[in-house]
Amino acid sequence: MNQSIPVMNSKTLAMKVRNIYLSILLLISFVAYGQQQETGTVKLRGTKLTYPLIRKWIAEFSKEYPGIKVSIAQGAPADSIDFRIASYVLTEKDLGKDQHGVEVSRYVQLPVANIARPDLAELQVKGFTDKNLSDLFFNAKTPEFMESSSSPIPVTLYVRDRPVCAVKAFAHHFGNDPEALKGTGIKGDDDDLAGAVRNDINGLSFNNLGFIYDVKTRKITEGLAVIPLDLNENGKVDGDEAIYATLDDVLNFIERTNHPKFVNEPVNFIFNKGSSNVNAGIFLDWVLSKGQEYQHDLGFVSVKQQVLSSERAVANASFKTSAPSCESADDLVRKRKLKHSNK
Repeated sequence: MNQSIPVMNSKTLAMKVRNIYLSILLLISFVAYGQQQETGTVKLRGTKLTYPLIRKWIAEFSKEYPGIKVSIAQGAPADSIDFRIASYVLTEKDLGKDQHGVEVSRYVQLPVANIARPDLAELQVKGFTDKNLSDLFFNAKTPEFMESSSSPIPVTLYVRDRPVCAVKAFAHHFGNDPEALKGTGIKGDDDDLAGAVRNDINGLSFNNLGFIYDVKTRKITEGLAVIPLDLNENGKVDGDEAIYATLDDVLNFIERTNHPKFVNEPVNFIFNKGSSNVNAGIFLDWVLSKGQEYQHDLGFVSVKQQVLSSERAVANASFKTSAPSCESADDLVRKRKLKHSNK
């Protein structure tokens, strides 16, 4: 039996095409609305060594939330800032009674020397112990093994000219006062500090990974050399301690071992408890989740997942960016401190 096939007239066909076209437009509009429904501004300022990572976060966040304009506002008034960046272990005196601080990243500092330093080979064989570094940078006392040579090489220490966050972190690691740090003060930032060492054959300093290594090639920056850490303090750098060939070697070793001899400090976002800027909360939640994948790219250490979960809870309770919780941000912070004190 022959079956007739219905034939659409031109009017019916046009209506179907129109409906499909409208459906596509509606879908596109819905997606665009989902991306752009949030609008506003978020401002940050603080530790400059974090700015390469912050800029990366801003660039990637803006792809998802083009309506929220996040910026580093170094010269903006303090009362207009949503997040102050502090890169050292926070204490009660670092936070006002109406402030919280959450850890968003970690960074590592290593001793560095000029690549042409005459005794570099010996330094890299023996390495620095904690005592060597403490004596050198806080007591102006050159380690004995550096003076035992028949013709000891002079040491010119270079440090930042102010007790900035990296200086506080370095001093904290060795149980010293940042004001006691010895050396020639360099104005500018950590890149300028690295430059001072590159330009002086006798130069010695400490710096964070993002300025010691080229984040593109993952190799040590031209003109600099890492002085290894003698982790077991046996007077030499053993094979399993020689982990400085690439940036990724260092990051992987530190995250795998969590070795306490490394100056490995947190990067914190400090914010007001009563902030009404929901956009700041959206950005902070993004940093603590999607933003973490960019840590290694810029030479920063990943935050442990357990810590991230705790910090996200505090952030979301503070900015009310997720479903309501039975616990306030203050309660969560108290729990976090208690848990940390019991470790």
